[in-house]
Amino acid sequence: MKSKKISFQAFEKKKYFHLKNRRGVADIISTMLLMAITVTGASTLTYFMNDAFISGNLATVNTLDSSSLNLLLLAYDTRDSSSLLTLIDVDNNISGELCGSGCIASPTNSLPENLGTEFIVLQIQNNGLNPIFLEDVAINNVVHTWDSETALIPLDASVDYLTGTSRPYPSDGTFSILPVSSGQIIQNNSNEIQNGQKVNILIKLSADNSDIRLNQGIHVFFDIGAPHTVNFLIDSGDAR
Repeated sequence: MKSKKISFQAFEKKKYFHLKNRRGVADIISTMLLMAITVTGASTLTYFMNDAFISGNLATVNTLDSSSLNLLLLAYDTRDSSSLLTLIDVDNNISGELCGSGCIASPTNSLPENLGTEFIVLQIQNNGLNPIFLEDVAINNVVHTWDSETALIPLDASVDYLTGTSRPYPSDGTFSILPVSSGQIIQNNSNEIQNGQKVNILIKLSADNSDIRLNQGIHVFFDIGAPHTVNFLIDSGDAR
């Protein structure tokens, strides 16, 4: 009986060490699988992030920042054409590019048809809970400020205006804010945009902007008050 008992104990001890060794191997395999999943996930994330930056999809990248949700880019018109975003008389001189620095020899603030810098129209919406103030808009890193001289002045881009008079459209390197409406359009009296409000931003390119060829990317940077900034990449020559 004693020998049988010793034999049984030896068997149980051998079985214990066998199971322990198997658990050790299983732990190693689990650790290796976890490492493989981690490396694969990191590689995949790196690929998509790099692809986003390479393709210039800045708006998609910025959705990771909650501040970008406060401002939506609904539509834009960057054509070298006429009636931009259906705004009557907001016309560009059809030359195959959006004129900036190439127009510096022209009279300051002239319309594009008179060889002045050209227009871009952006339609945005304040998607936040509070009003925002559009401090400035940068086009390809050139800052354009709100033109306070356009406040409450009817939009009229059919004729050049004289320096020192009320501005029926923004001057070079500035923008005005327009209501999204039909009929006569009165430019907004401030750079404040109420929550939920849609507006059109009429930008007249600065003479510091390089001429923008069609089918090129345009980097648009909205400053709605520190530290809130929103970036988009749009195409020259497009209307969406």
